[in-house]
Amino acid sequence: MESSSLKLAQGFLKDAQKASKGSWFSKPEWDIAAQYFDKAATAFKAARHYEEAADCYVKASDAYVQINAVYLAAKCVENAATLADTHIKDHEMAVSHYSRASDLYRSQGAAADKAAEMMESAAKVCEDIDTNRTIQLYDSALSIYENEDRGRFGVETFKRTIRYLLDKGRLSEAVDIQMRLSAVCEHVNNRFELNKSNLSAIIILLAFGDSVEAGKKLEEFGQDVAFTRSKEAAAAERLVQAYSDGDQDEYVRIAGDQSVAFLDTTIARLAAKTRIPGARRLEPRASEKQVAHGGEHNAVGSDAPFINNAVDDDDDDDLL
Repeated sequence: MESSSLKLAQGFLKDAQKASKGSWFSKPEWDIAAQYFDKAATAFKAARHYEEAADCYVKASDAYVQINAVYLAAKCVENAATLADTHIKDHEMAVSHYSRASDLYRSQGAAADKAAEMMESAAKVCEDIDTNRTIQLYDSALSIYENEDRGRFGVETFKRTIRYLLDKGRLSEAVDIQMRLSAVCEHVNNRFELNKSNLSAIIILLAFGDSVEAGKKLEEFGQDVAFTRSKEAAAAERLVQAYSDGDQDEYVRIAGDQSVAFLDTTIARLAAKTRIPGARRLEPRASEKQVAHGGEHNAVGSDAPFINNAVDDDDDDDLL
């Protein structure tokens, strides 16, 4: 099967190259070349010659651009990116092709969501390789949703970006993205997500140790009458007050409320692990003492020292 597919691919490639070159008496036949490059890529893929397949997909994309078939061009280079990521394992190639696919989808005019999806795919490729580049790629995806007025379809991408930033300890940047999510939710009148996003922003600020800014944001959010009537607003106000009072017990109790527990899991766990500087140590409950004697530590009632931000260095890997 693989040998027959390879022979077929080579035949398609030869026809594609012939059509793309033209002659002294005729111009390149890009429509024919595009189809043959596309067929060659599919056949090479079936033969498990993935690098040749990716190369043919890129050439097919270029040929489709020549005849202004932009969507097909984007789809072909997206296929090349997928091969680079999953089979060739060339991350740089994958990111380059995903970025190109994003540009093509966006230029097509009616595929902004797909363009953002490509940038998110590029970001995922980089997650375990280059933190700064990953953040830049996620930001590009979010900007597409915002600039093309498609924010309502990017909520999950916003949340994924925030989770990644928290996992990497980039709390300040996480706050910025959370506030951008709040702005999107407000713009599309998504009250349910807006209330949760506002509370999440307060939790991240307190985890960052910035109770002053948390208080300012709470006051800003308070201008929205609908928010002030929500359970999330009540929880946010109580969290800020407990933090200002240095009352760790109260803070932990509020962090266990339903309004916090129903937030994104990462945010809820962040709230539970937040330590108020200078607050007294919590007395572990009986059940927690039993766990501690068994050699384990509870996320909140452990013997770990309190710090000025949400998570002790040793706990960073437990965020997600």
